Amino acid sequence: MERILSVLGLAACLAAGVVSCGQTAPPDRLSVTATTAMLGSICEAIGKDRVAVNTIVPAGMCPGHFDITAQGIKNLVDSRLVISHGWEQWVTRLLDAADWQPVLHSLDMAENMMVPPAHMAAAGRIAALLCSLDRAHEAYYMGNLRQYRTTVDSLTERARQDRERFGALRIACSELQSEFVEWLGFNVVVTFKRAEDLTPKMLKEVISQARNGGAALVIDNLQSGSDAGATVARELGVPHVVLTNFPLSGSYPDALRDNCAAILEAIR
Repeated sequence: MERILSVLGLAACLAAGVVSCGQTAPPDRLSVTATTAMLGSICEAIGKDRVAVNTIVPAGMCPGHFDITAQGIKNLVDSRLVISHGWEQWVTRLLDAADWQPVLHSLDMAENMMVPPAHMAAAGRIAALLCSLDRAHEAYYMGNLRQYRTTVDSLTERARQDRERFGALRIACSELQSEFVEWLGFNVVVTFKRAEDLTPKMLKEVISQARNGGAALVIDNLQSGSDAGATVARELGVPHVVLTNFPLSGSYPDALRDNCAAILEAIR
């Protein structure tokens, strides 16, 4: 994001050639751009064939270390609706530079959306937003939301049952995964930052706290890299698991299921 200003001129140039061409989505579908795969997955689950969704930041990349591409700018200025988490300040700057103002909605949620209650709160807000822009299909969106909630609730119950079989495991965890891991019911004894933000002294302290806290597992975050966690796990001689904070396949239920399965496999 640090180099985002370098593409503002490109946004303005693209606007003349893109906005004048109209929407890229079929005329009977709502064109939506989501800044991350998490938001894009919710839009697709609720909107299904009523929406055409573009996602800017690839799921496996850290949104805070992503440089927007020309295609990402094009998606922004092609959209009727742009949905963001709220911390992507570059969205407003790009739209202003392109002189194009779709409906811009920021969820402004501090919670980690991998946690099911937070995820479903976001899904409810996105469903309401789609209904407000396409009232003729309000029943369709709300029906999809109910189905989605049923799927997520089922996975939530299964995750709780699986965790109870293994007790309150002590874990050293990436700070970007700690909210999710604590939601599962595990005991996070220490958190750590991404490798590039850790000094040798800080890393030594993390290892010390993890060892003293009896950490039996180290959990890392895919999007921020796994070097820090791998070092901690190696020093402790315990398993190392890498979880994702964004749906890799476009499906949040799949990401939730895969994260839980990865933890359980390491515990076994």
